[in-house]
Amino acid sequence: MKDSIKIAILGNCTTEYIVKGLQDASSGYDIAAEVYNAPYNQYVQEVLGPESGLYRSSPELVILWLEGRELFPEWYDVNLLLEEKEKKTERVRNIMQLVVSLVEAIHSRCSAKILIHNFKIPCSSPLGILDNKFHPGLKAMIAMLNTLLEEWACGRDGIYIFDYNTACAQYGMEKAIDKKVYYATKSPVSFPFIRVIATEYMRYILPIKSKNRKCLVLDLDNTLWGGIAGEDGLQGVALDVTGSGRAFYDFQQEILNLYNKGILLAVNSKNNPEDALEIIEKHPHMLLRKKYFSVLKINWNDKAANLNEISKELGIGIESIVFIDDNPVEREFVKAMLPEVTVVEMPEDTARYAETLERLPEFELLSITEDDLRRNEMYQANSKRQEILKNLNSMQDYLSGLELEITVEAANSFTIPRISQLSLKTNQFNMTTKRYQTRDIQKMTASEDYMVVSCSVKDKFGDSGISGVCIAKLHGAEATIDTFLLSCRVLGLGIEYAFLSTIIKALHEKGVSTIYAKYVKTARNSSNEGFYRNAGFSVDSADLSETSHVLNPGESVKQHDYIKIVKK
Repeated sequence: MKDSIKIAILGNCTTEYIVKGLQDASSGYDIAAEVYNAPYNQYVQEVLGPESGLYRSSPELVILWLEGRELFPEWYDVNLLLEEKEKKTERVRNIMQLVVSLVEAIHSRCSAKILIHNFKIPCSSPLGILDNKFHPGLKAMIAMLNTLLEEWACGRDGIYIFDYNTACAQYGMEKAIDKKVYYATKSPVSFPFIRVIATEYMRYILPIKSKNRKCLVLDLDNTLWGGIAGEDGLQGVALDVTGSGRAFYDFQQEILNLYNKGILLAVNSKNNPEDALEIIEKHPHMLLRKKYFSVLKINWNDKAANLNEISKELGIGIESIVFIDDNPVEREFVKAMLPEVTVVEMPEDTARYAETLERLPEFELLSITEDDLRRNEMYQANSKRQEILKNLNSMQDYLSGLELEITVEAANSFTIPRISQLSLKTNQFNMTTKRYQTRDIQKMTASEDYMVVSCSVKDKFGDSGISGVCIAKLHGAEATIDTFLLSCRVLGLGIEYAFLSTIIKALHEKGVSTIYAKYVKTARNSSNEGFYRNAGFSVDSADLSETSHVLNPGESVKQHDYIKIVKK
């Protein structure tokens, strides 16, 4: 069954053609886009009318597309451009305030993410080559407006600037608009460019629907360096900082940027380990040393089998992986065997490798938390845990020796973004899979009707950061656990029971005597169907998709004495 997303588009131009483009682009990622396209140039009425189609459509994403030439046509008049600087600057501020007032009105009436198109800077001005002699000229005025919008949106949660100007420039200003289509339909973009815009929107839609990816898996020979390790050796590969070998260096730099944003890296290469590792560790221009890879699969196994093993070792779903390989035969094999994996179609020209990676929407994030920045460090610590486990006789000895500690604290301004992120991304151990944006968590945290807490986990190998979330709805002497989830990277340690027991104790301290908890079955969380029963809850009611549990007064839940619990 496809995920779905509700989108509303508002504009002062014809936007009906983008609807099909959005639906096609979303479908390519197994998302059904339900798009409300507001009537032409009715954006003010839609925003200010509380019963308008905009709000009745209950969007998750609102796209505000205002074309500059339609919004401020007077700016394209020579007489205005010859005005004093102060007057032109004031005109920029007035348009800025108009856009801000519209966005703030939307933001106050619905919880949708808002995507604001910035304004296209034209290639020409009515002043011609004198545009920059009468500063700010037309181009500088629009650039100033774009900068003000960007600065305003920067610190506002859920509001993003869509860089329409750069998209037009990258595609080509002349190709981006079809004048015949514009005069006939008021559509600001050409039909081919609509597909480009729709694809760019996926950079926002994928993370909204938790469809962005966690791990980039890379081939080595002719992918990270030019040449074959076993034949060309350390001195023979093309990787360099000059000439054609620079393409591989720049490609590695883009990969390193992803690593520094928290994307996991792994290797999947048919090679002799000693040959490949010599280049990885000793080549003077190799940016991606061994330490940057969470898993190295350098062997002669088929690449689909290696990808399955990488998925298991990292504890992530196979659908969280993006695979890059220069060899089209290997790519087709992986696509056939593992259709859930995103396989990148790499160009034959290695000079385009870096830009191909840059243009992928799969690794976009709507925010970067401290846990994102530390993700690779956390997974490396987990590898150390797995190595220790191999040499111990029993799981109990292993768990006791980890020196596990969890810290449970009420949601606050620091933890709320991570709590929201976990609710949006966690699938495997997520008892109801309810999804909450940051604004939703903020509202619940401010309400006396909810208890929102996070659980941080650490052991002697490192700190896994905020890894668990519980949201409980309070109603007198009863409470219902609305959300209970745990990151897959800390599963199998008994953390879930220690966390739950702490929640139960906190609810009892609030005067709650009866606690209800639901399990809602999905394709991804079925392995945890018995969690509440194993913890000590009784089944209250059940059907094929949902089970309600209850913990009656005087009953207790399972806990582990080898886990230290800290409450804040």
